[in-house]
Amino acid sequence: MTNSSPSGSCNNKCLIAKKLCFLLLRALKIVAVAAVAFVVLVAVAVVLLNRPSVQDRCLVYATQMLQEKLQTKVEIDSVRFGFFRDDVRLYNLRVEDRQRRPMLSLELLNAEISLWPLLSKEVRLEKVGVKGLRAQLFKARPDTAANYQFVLDALKPAKKEDEEDRKEGKKKEKLTFHLNELQAEDVDVAYNDRHFVFGGMNLQKSGGGDIHAELLGSETAWVHIKKRKGVRVDNRLRIGRVVYEEKDGQREVLFDSLHWTTNNHLPHKRTGKPRRGWFDDGHLNVAARMKVSLQHADKDSICGILTECDANDKASGFHITGLDLRFKKIADKVDISNATIRMAHTTLKFGHGQLQLASKKDGRPFRFSTGNITGTTQLRDIAHPFAPVLQNFKEPLRISTKFSGGGESLTFKDVVVKTADNKLAIRADGGVDELKDKYKLNVHFNIHQCVAQGDVKARIINQFSVKKFMMKQLKTLGTLRYRGRLNVKHKRVEVGGSMGSDCGNMQFALLVNALDKYLTGNVKSDEFQLGKAMDRPEWGNIGCKAAFKIDISKERTAQMRRLKGGKLPIGEVDAVVQGVKIKGFRLNDVHADIVSDGAVAEGRLRTEGKLKLAEILCSFSFTNTDEMKKTKIKPGLRFHLFHHRSDEEKAERKKLKTERKEQKAARKEAKRQEREAKKKI
Repeated sequence: MTNSSPSGSCNNKCLIAKKLCFLLLRALKIVAVAAVAFVVLVAVAVVLLNRPSVQDRCLVYATQMLQEKLQTKVEIDSVRFGFFRDDVRLYNLRVEDRQRRPMLSLELLNAEISLWPLLSKEVRLEKVGVKGLRAQLFKARPDTAANYQFVLDALKPAKKEDEEDRKEGKKKEKLTFHLNELQAEDVDVAYNDRHFVFGGMNLQKSGGGDIHAELLGSETAWVHIKKRKGVRVDNRLRIGRVVYEEKDGQREVLFDSLHWTTNNHLPHKRTGKPRRGWFDDGHLNVAARMKVSLQHADKDSICGILTECDANDKASGFHITGLDLRFKKIADKVDISNATIRMAHTTLKFGHGQLQLASKKDGRPFRFSTGNITGTTQLRDIAHPFAPVLQNFKEPLRISTKFSGGGESLTFKDVVVKTADNKLAIRADGGVDELKDKYKLNVHFNIHQCVAQGDVKARIINQFSVKKFMMKQLKTLGTLRYRGRLNVKHKRVEVGGSMGSDCGNMQFALLVNALDKYLTGNVKSDEFQLGKAMDRPEWGNIGCKAAFKIDISKERTAQMRRLKGGKLPIGEVDAVVQGVKIKGFRLNDVHADIVSDGAVAEGRLRTEGKLKLAEILCSFSFTNTDEMKKTKIKPGLRFHLFHHRSDEEKAERKKLKTERKEQKAARKEAKRQEREAKKKI
C-alpha cells in the first residue's frame, strides 16, 4: 500500500488549473473570432446594401412583391438606402389602378429613419420629404368603389391571422409612429371633378409636443352643376398661407390671403339692367382672411372660436369687415353662440343659432335658425351689391328680428325697425319663398304697425335719389299710422292696408309693375280733410274712392319733360266723391276725372241735379302740387234736356244708381244693428 505525498497532490491541482485556463483562453478566442466574423459580415452586408447594384436587385424583388400584392402595375426607378445616414430615398414611383389608368406618381420620397427603435415596434421618422406628388382619384357613384380602394384593402391585415391570434390569447403589438418634421412641395391631387394643388408644406414637432405647420400656395377647383337650369359653375379657391399652431394645449388655424372665384360662363345678371345690384353668385370674387381657435377636435365633434374674419366680394362690393362667434359641431348639427357681424356702418349680434348640415346621401336638407338678432345699420351697406337705390341711405336704423330658413325659403319673425329718435317705428314679420327661381320668388311681409312722426317722413324719403312730389302735403298729414301688407313677386310690388293721419283715414292698394313701368291702385276714405291736406281751406271734408294709374318710366317721363317741361307726374285719376265743398257750393256724389301730362293736370268734376235734368260741372287745372292755391277752377252747368247721353254714359249712370242703393241699404242695415245692440245692453 502506497501513500501519495503532499507534493503529488499539488502537482495534480496545478495541472487541472492549467487545463481550465487553456480551455477558457480557447473559448475566448473562439468568441473573439466569432465576434470579429459577425462584425465583418455585418460590415460586408452594410457595404453591399449600400452598393447601388445590390439595392437595385432588392428593388426588383420588392417591386414584384408589391405588384403581386396590389394586382396592378407598380414601377420604381430606384431606391437608395443610406445605412450610415439612416435615410431612405425613393425615386419616381408610379402606380396604376385596376383599369390601368395612372393613379399615383411620386418624383421623390426622402425619409430619415432611426433604425434601433424598430426593434421595439416603433417607427421614428426624424424628417420626411415629398416632392412631385401626383394623384388621380375617382369614385363614380356613392355605391361604387373608388379606384384606390384596392390599395386600402391590400394593406389591411389578414382576418384569419387576427382570429388565430385571438384564439391563442396573443396580444398583437401595433407599430407606433413618430414624425418630427414633414416637408412637401409641388403636390397635385384630383378627386373626380375636384382639383387640389399646393406649392409647399412644412410641419414641425418639438420635443415638448408643440406643433407648427404651414401650407403655402394651395389651390383647389371644382365644378357645381345647378340642377334646375343645368348651368355649369366653375369654382376656384386659392389660399396664400394656412398656419396651424399647437402650443400648451391651445390650437389656432389662420387662413391668410384666401381668394374664392366663381364663373358660370353667362352674362352678369346686371347686364342691360343698370338699376340692379352687382351681386351675382355666378361671378363671385371673394378675398378673405380668417382665424380660428380650436378648443376640441376629433372625428365626431369639433368646437372653437372664430376670432377674426374679413370677407370682401370685390365683384359686388358686399364686405363683411368682422365676424366672430363660438361654434360646436356634433354629427350633422352646428351650434353657434355669441355671434357678432360687422360691416362698414352695421353691427349685428345674436346669442345663439343652429345649423343642420345638408346630406344628399341621407336626404337631409340644409336648415338654420337664430335667436333674437339685434343691432344698428345703415342700408347703404347693402346698396352696391343688392339695391343701388339705397346708396345714399345714411339714416341709422335699429333693428331686431329672429331669422330661420334653408335652401328654399327664409323666415323673419318679430321684426322691429326704429330710427334713433324713435320717430319711425315698424313691427312686422314675413319671409321669402322660392329662393332658387327668380320667376317664382316671393317676398311677403305683414306690417302690424308702422308709425312715422314729425320730420322723419321727409328724412326717409330724402335718403333716395328720386323725384319728390307732394312733400308739402306729406308734412300736412302729420303723424302717419299704417297697418297692412307687402308682397314682391317677379318685378311686381304690391302694397296695401289702412293709413291713418291727422287729416283722416284711408284704405288703399297699390301695384308697382316694373314690366310695363306703371303704378296703379285704388284709395277709399269715409271722411278725409281734403282742404287741410291740399292747403285749400274752402274745401271741406270728403268721403271718396278713387282709382289711379301713374307712369313711372323715367324714359317716357324724360321725353315728356323735354317736350313740355313741368313738375307733375304723368297719369290719370278716376274718383267718386260723396261730398265736397267748392266756392261755397256743397256738391254730393261728384265724379272727378284728372289727367296729367307732366306739365299740366286737368280735371273735371260733375254731378247730377236733383231733377236729373242738368249736371253741375267744374273744371280745374294746376301745374305744381306745392302751389295748389293757384289752382284754376271753372264752374259750369250742363242741361240734360238738350243733351243726348251715349250708351257709355247710360251704363255709368245705371252703375252709379246701383251703388247708391247698395250704400243706402248698407247704412240702413248698420243703423238697425246699432239699435238692436243698444236694446240688448
